[in-house]
Amino acid sequence: MIRRLFHLNTLYILMAIFVIGILLIPRIIEGFHLQSKGISYVTSNIEGYYHKTFPLEGKYTVEINLSDLESNEGKVLFEDSENKIYVTKVTRSGSTYEVTFRSSGSYDADGATLVSGLEHARNTKGFTRHFKAEAEAVYNDETYELTPSGSSGFHYRNGDKFGFYLFPPNQMEKIQLKKEPIIKVTISHLQVNLWVKKPE
Repeated sequence: MIRRLFHLNTLYILMAIFVIGILLIPRIIEGFHLQSKGISYVTSNIEGYYHKTFPLEGKYTVEINLSDLESNEGKVLFEDSENKIYVTKVTRSGSTYEVTFRSSGSYDADGATLVSGLEHARNTKGFTRHFKAEAEAVYNDETYELTPSGSSGFHYRNGDKFGFYLFPPNQMEKIQLKKEPIIKVTISHLQVNLWVKKPE
């Protein structure tokens, strides 16, 4: 009798472990994909998540030192509790200056958020992005409209990147690094990209 009860208890325990395993396996797989693919795992699951993008109000400014390009790396343009946009590099190629920003957001199984200069979406052909941010710069008391220099999709687990040329081509001769090495870059029309998990 005792042996029979022991076998029944063992059977119940094994059945419970089996049921728990079946319930947990999808979550374990989802967790693995989140860790390996990051935010792109959430954004590619169009059946599982609602997606909305809307503009972030306000203008955000960062000062760029043209005489010491490496000193600009890490300067923060925008930051809140879950998102950050910062300068990843400033480069010079001949007479052309370019600033590149890195956007990092947050993600988990419930969704993701990313503030960026880009609007991200997904259609039947795959990922798509639209450059929405606008930028102007002030140098030597003159204001210039800046032109986008490039952007990326989700090349990083938690975000993207986008950039601008710092001067219009016809204004390059006005750069005087010894007299004024600082250019102020102001960006508007940042985008809040939001993904929220659909109820099961």
